Amino acid sequence: MMKRVKQTITNQRPLSFWLIFAAVLMLLAACQSAPVPGPAATASPLPPASLPAPGVELPAGTTPAATAQAEVTSLPEPPARAEPNRLVIPVIDLDTPIVDVGWQVVERGSARYTEWQTADNAAGRHINSARPGETGNVVLSGHHNTKGEVFRRISEQELAPGDAVYLYDAQGQRFTYRVSEITEPLLEVGASDEQRLANAQYIQPTTDARVTLVTCWPYWTNTHRIVVVATLVP
Repeated sequence: MMKRVKQTITNQRPLSFWLIFAAVLMLLAACQSAPVPGPAATASPLPPASLPAPGVELPAGTTPAATAQAEVTSLPEPPARAEPNRLVIPVIDLDTPIVDVGWQVVERGSARYTEWQTADNAAGRHINSARPGETGNVVLSGHHNTKGEVFRRISEQELAPGDAVYLYDAQGQRFTYRVSEITEPLLEVGASDEQRLANAQYIQPTTDARVTLVTCWPYWTNTHRIVVVATLVP
């Protein structure tokens, strides 16, 4: 008689009771099989700060790298133009491709300096400089006595104010610049930090649209720099 009463009570339990009971069983099973959490993941370290501009002595304790790429630090611009790929200066019969170059760390005595790399058989565009036609400074460097000698006639100061400089971009568009300044030879090798910083001002970002051509001087060595500045023709 007692067994029959218990069975009747069990059969009369509502459906919601059995649903809750089943949910509790599944929760217990999940807790037993869940893995024990491991240590929290460590965030990746931030990238190292960018190297100072070439020509500036590095702080003491800076570890030199074989090669370092410059970081792009351009000001806000309208939609970006295409990358440059060709330089033409008719008056000196120059027609050369343009490739991007970075910088590297070098040691002179106990001091470390950064200096721009130079492209072989091409004009090298400093990778943090402007693109053709946009506001800013398109900085191009080239060898004058080796590996194509692409800037030899620039080193020999054959350009004059008003000469045309053409930059072509990857879309085939041509941009015309006119020579506005040609420096006298600027001492670089053995120059003071102040002189090197003054020379480096020519390759800094600008608020106008220009192209700056940089090469070495004289032909038998590389102690000085020749700089040519040309401004964009509207």
